[in-house]
Amino acid sequence: MSHPPHLAAQPSPGRPDEAYPADTRPALIHLLGLAGLSRNVGFAANKVFSAALLESFHASEAVIGLVLGLEGLFGLILNPLTGSLSDLTAQPGMRRKVYVLASLPLAALLWLWFFHAHSFAVAATALTLFYAVQQAGISPYHAWMPEIVSPPRWGVASGYLNLWWQLGNLLAFLVIPMVWTLSHPGGVWLTVALIALGGLVTGLAVPEGRGAITAGASALTGSARLRAYAALLRGPMLLYFGGQACAWLAFESIASFFTLFIVHVAHGQLLDSALAMSVFTAAAMVAAPLVGRLYRRYRPETVMIAVLAVFGLIALAGLFVRHMLWVYILVGVEGLFWSANLTVAYALAVDLLQRSAPDPETAARLRGGLYGMTNFVQSIGLMVAAPVAGAVIRAAGGNYAGMFIVCCAAAWLGAVLTALLRRQ
Repeated sequence: MSHPPHLAAQPSPGRPDEAYPADTRPALIHLLGLAGLSRNVGFAANKVFSAALLESFHASEAVIGLVLGLEGLFGLILNPLTGSLSDLTAQPGMRRKVYVLASLPLAALLWLWFFHAHSFAVAATALTLFYAVQQAGISPYHAWMPEIVSPPRWGVASGYLNLWWQLGNLLAFLVIPMVWTLSHPGGVWLTVALIALGGLVTGLAVPEGRGAITAGASALTGSARLRAYAALLRGPMLLYFGGQACAWLAFESIASFFTLFIVHVAHGQLLDSALAMSVFTAAAMVAAPLVGRLYRRYRPETVMIAVLAVFGLIALAGLFVRHMLWVYILVGVEGLFWSANLTVAYALAVDLLQRSAPDPETAARLRGGLYGMTNFVQSIGLMVAAPVAGAVIRAAGGNYAGMFIVCCAAAWLGAVLTALLRRQ
């Protein structure tokens, strides 16, 4: 049987490179996933609790919005910075894992400080620092997987990692609020424990691949490094970045106003919003490992085109939804397709880098920068989604269903850019 073109230059799955320890220890993928679970517990818990706690200090909506917006700002600055910095060292333990070991336990302590603050200034300071340390570790963490997993298994690894990451969202959207209703301190300490322990377990238990250390040891410097990073700005990579910015714009345009849509259009309650997000996340958990196993069977660009196109098409059904039953059905289906996008996108990024870089060694030196740029463009999508969707909602006379139009347009644009990528 002939191999698709995008697999032709990759190693045989039956002969994994000895530089990739996870090929003989699959449990390392799941241990690596624990840090992503912790990271997502922090991000999702922030969406659930932060605005309400800041509001309890009687701060204005404008000031609260300014503080909350710092999460996206730090994402724009720190993701490309720490991703690139993590490429520069060859010292074992200092290339990827040090960022996880430092950021997640510190983020847990800052979350605890945030909840025990007795003034708005202290709470805002703790939350700002929490955003900074959470964002600082993302890109090095993302670059860790392809350095302990051989290329033929990147899709499978992406599926399992996204399963763990979505579990983190589910814990923060459903389990932690349930514990919070029974005991406020219990909810806080559960959040703190999940953020800290996942980072510690991953940081202490997962090695850095020998191939990664070799790449770091011969890291490029000066003008040679700048020329190498130009691989991230070539046509295929730019199309990928553009497609992912559109995908995250599509997702966040709904997420930003989802609760208001539930209350004002679907006639639900705040609890209905939390349950709907839990349905979305549970569906994403089901899809992630399945899509990961299919990653090498079909050209991933083709899968992503279909996923984004259908995601946008289904979003249009929101224009006609008026009852919570249909909301649950809609978000459940959309969760499947959004998870497929995440799973394919994570593995596809490093696959594209392998194709765009002049040689595999150069590609290995740029993975932190690659995911730094990926997270950068995703942050752009997140930052512009609420203003764009808000403007459409205002133009529609306050009809929150307008957010579905933005979602569909952005998703279809992302599909078009990915279609152009497939032709490269």
